[in-house]
Amino acid sequence: MSNQYEHLELPVINITLPKRPKRGFGSGGKRDDRPTHGSKLLAQASSLTSLTPKKSTPFGINPKLIFKIKLRKNDSLEENNLSSLGLNLLAKEPKASQAIVVFSSDNELKIFREKLKSYSGLNDSNYEYGYLDAIEDIVPLEPEDRIGRLLELKPLENDEIVPLDLELWHTGNTDEMRDYLRKLDEFLQSFKEYPGMKITDQYISEYFCTARVKLNKKILELLLKEDAVKEIDRRPKPAFESAGEINIPISDLPEVISPLESVCGVLVIDSGIQGGHPLIGVALGDAQVFPDPGRKFIKGEEEDGDETGGHGTGVSGIAVYGDVSACIKKKQFQPPVWLFSARVTNENNEYDPDLLLDKQLEAAINYFIGNYPNCKVINISLGDSNLVYRSGQKQFRLAARIDEIAYKLQNKNIVFVISAGNYYYDSESKELIRRDYPKYLLSEDARIIDPATSAIALTVGSLSMGKGSTQYHEDACRNVVAKVEGYPSPFTRSGFGVDGMIKPDLVDFGGDLVIDGNRMIDNEIGASIITVAKNYQAGSLFKAYCGTSFSAPRVANIVTQLFSKYPNSSSNLIRALITNAAGLPTEIPGLFKIKTKTKAKNKAKSKAKNKENTKLDMNKILQVYGYGHTNFVQAAYSTDNDVVLLVDNEIIEVGNFKIYEIPSLPPEFLDTKGNKKISVTLAFDPPTRHTRGDSYLGVAMEFQLFKNIDIEAITRAFQKAQDENKDNPNEDIAELTMEELKKKYGSSVIVDLQPGVNLRKKGTLQKGQIEFTSKTWKYNQKSMYLVVSCNRKWAREGEIDTQRYALVISVSHSDAKVDLYNKIRLQTQTRISERSRVR
Repeated sequence: MSNQYEHLELPVINITLPKRPKRGFGSGGKRDDRPTHGSKLLAQASSLTSLTPKKSTPFGINPKLIFKIKLRKNDSLEENNLSSLGLNLLAKEPKASQAIVVFSSDNELKIFREKLKSYSGLNDSNYEYGYLDAIEDIVPLEPEDRIGRLLELKPLENDEIVPLDLELWHTGNTDEMRDYLRKLDEFLQSFKEYPGMKITDQYISEYFCTARVKLNKKILELLLKEDAVKEIDRRPKPAFESAGEINIPISDLPEVISPLESVCGVLVIDSGIQGGHPLIGVALGDAQVFPDPGRKFIKGEEEDGDETGGHGTGVSGIAVYGDVSACIKKKQFQPPVWLFSARVTNENNEYDPDLLLDKQLEAAINYFIGNYPNCKVINISLGDSNLVYRSGQKQFRLAARIDEIAYKLQNKNIVFVISAGNYYYDSESKELIRRDYPKYLLSEDARIIDPATSAIALTVGSLSMGKGSTQYHEDACRNVVAKVEGYPSPFTRSGFGVDGMIKPDLVDFGGDLVIDGNRMIDNEIGASIITVAKNYQAGSLFKAYCGTSFSAPRVANIVTQLFSKYPNSSSNLIRALITNAAGLPTEIPGLFKIKTKTKAKNKAKSKAKNKENTKLDMNKILQVYGYGHTNFVQAAYSTDNDVVLLVDNEIIEVGNFKIYEIPSLPPEFLDTKGNKKISVTLAFDPPTRHTRGDSYLGVAMEFQLFKNIDIEAITRAFQKAQDENKDNPNEDIAELTMEELKKKYGSSVIVDLQPGVNLRKKGTLQKGQIEFTSKTWKYNQKSMYLVVSCNRKWAREGEIDTQRYALVISVSHSDAKVDLYNKIRLQTQTRISERSRVR
């Protein structure tokens, strides 16, 4: 085994490349029929104002006028243009819809209509307002636009009064939002013939205004017509896995010692914890319940409320020990992390119908983060299987709240770890699960669920351990589905996520399914994950589970250990380190491969047929595996033949670039036979907004790696691309620069990292790598350069002008005798020393 070393610092080149120009308002060109088109828009605007009530709504509220502006294809309207029209941007629909939602406090739309008249040539104004060319139509919102996905799937019955989630368009005035909810509550409670209708909980933040409301179908129909209402939906339900009992008695359980006070802790938000378990109590820092105010729904205290399965206890056991099966085999239990537990469900694994889950979530997080500075990781193995992400949709509310909390708590450096959710293939016969596996995992129905779409969290899918049934293993009709270690679990969910970002981020072991004839058996011993049991006093100390709920805490355990090793690191660095260490399993199902053919070199001398090869289908791979399966040792340490260079808490100006130098690689890196790998991982935590369909992220970042070229040439290319395209600000300067460099210096100057930049740049966690065996890789033995760029999306200039991030670069060789670490270390020390003297 190679020696273990501390990671190296990545040298920064103190050159700032030119800023990118600001984006314009569209590229559709001037309309030839402005008078006719403007008159149409005027008529549509007039139609809107005629529908606007001159008096209060049934709730006694003066509503804002909210409507849709449909845009011409490939066009957009900037917020400063909207402000000049007397309009305020509320949301942008996904690009496929080409629409924005706006509101106005002017019921007559006077400013908007006056400028439409100028645009149409109907008054004597000298201004043309050409940006109005981007508008295709002006239309009102319909009640159907305000119905959430769960409510759409299950509409209200005539007789029922049920708790629903109400979200309002946030105007930016919290007092106004609070007043609206107060008046709405008074209105609901005024119906004596419908007792029980009221607001039971509410949450108002900078971007969110949500409430839990009890109402009937009649009032729902009224609310769906309210301009201020963004969405009404049924409340989410938690998705838990059930547990199977495993009888592995341990009579000689060794003494278990509490973790050191200095190590970090993980908060498990779930059904609670059985703190009396001998393997849990020693690591339990604190456990709390976050019940309804009257404790009528969530009864009891912090103990695990899942009476049948002990879901929270099972998740917690893995969060503390990681691989519990390995601990059992070694008969060694030494918890490397502290555990904190927040119970948010009742004995039936249900959320309180009267409380907002996102409010419970934030209350739990604020309590533990506020009281325990070493609580750095938050594991959420809950999800709503009815809220399946579909391509082109906007972000789910709970996932958006998690991102908002992560951004707000940047100074605390918290990492969220969330399970991808479980998908159970709905087939006529359970036998078809085995036949159709793994194809169905790529279906729309198998996409990740809320809150796994969180952009800043680590989303974790599940792998099979490659173990079979331990019961009736000779029975021909009884078999596991995946069978092979590292194959995707038959129940895991796939990506992509919001705006096409790579999700899940990682995978870990979560178990397999057993099919017995037409029966599906989960949580069976042998094919499942082993963890601690809630009801240990009545049976075994351990139980078997399967599900992504139990793959997520394995990753959370590694994240927590990394924080203990790097206590001063940012959450971005931890995410980058754990992702840099991830890789694909050795065995991959054939579905994830593409067949290719290689022609015989000399057909005259050989009768051999064309050779058939395979390569990985990266699109499918990323959907199911993300960046792969990780491990603590590789994330925490460099070795002789695997060197990691990193920088943390870097700050970049939005619209700017930075350059980093990777010292020259030693000749033996290419000359020695074996597998060579270079990877780059970037992690950043931008502002997010779930109402934006054009870009969920307010700031975007990307990177490109160059070789066989000097730094001056890279700088000149970026400058040239900017100068030549100053009149066309919608062009991507980075992409134009790449084309310019390839044209002038050849394609070998750009390192072809996979996945490509256009796919990886969609997320907040980006990894690109190149892997090869050939000695003929074109490389001039000089330094390589990494260019990192930061682009503005909807984040306003003057409010958000910088973005923090972390970078991790690794260079590795499969031959342990290749000494990369010491040779690269000497060069990095020299570079850093030289630049220190310059400063």
